[in-house]
Amino acid sequence: MDGKLAWRAVWLVLLLSLLSLLSLGSARAEEDPGRVLEAMFEWWNEAYQDPEGFTPEAFARYYTEDAVMIINGNLRGVGPVALARHFRNIQAATEAVEIELPFDQGFSAGSRTFTSHLVHSRRDGVEHRERVVGYALITDGRIALINFVGTPAP
Repeated sequence: MDGKLAWRAVWLVLLLSLLSLLSLGSARAEEDPGRVLEAMFEWWNEAYQDPEGFTPEAFARYYTEDAVMIINGNLRGVGPVALARHFRNIQAATEAVEIELPFDQGFSAGSRTFTSHLVHSRRDGVEHRERVVGYALITDGRIALINFVGTPAP
């Protein structure tokens, strides 16, 4: 009887360990909100270099269908189609744009990712640096809202 009890205890420990690993795996399957935003910016930096990089399909990998982008209090677009159009316009009007990664500062709280980062750009031959701060709301592993404020940086 003691041998059977010992084996049952071993099986119970193994079963509980397996269940905890499964729940850990499902938590890992849900992307870290901060990583979602940083991965999007990594893609964005590469897509900017390609004249065909900003497509609605590409934005849909990172943004929800009803994603809202607010910059400096102004609505810049809703959904991947509008966001692709917005960034193609920026691409056409500038010689260079790069979002500095990794973020200077950032943290996640629940489904929100807060960030402070620099953006380097060149327009009409003039170099610009901008400090961008704000947050993104992440829903089901994609960006549902970006609310950023940018100011010139030294």
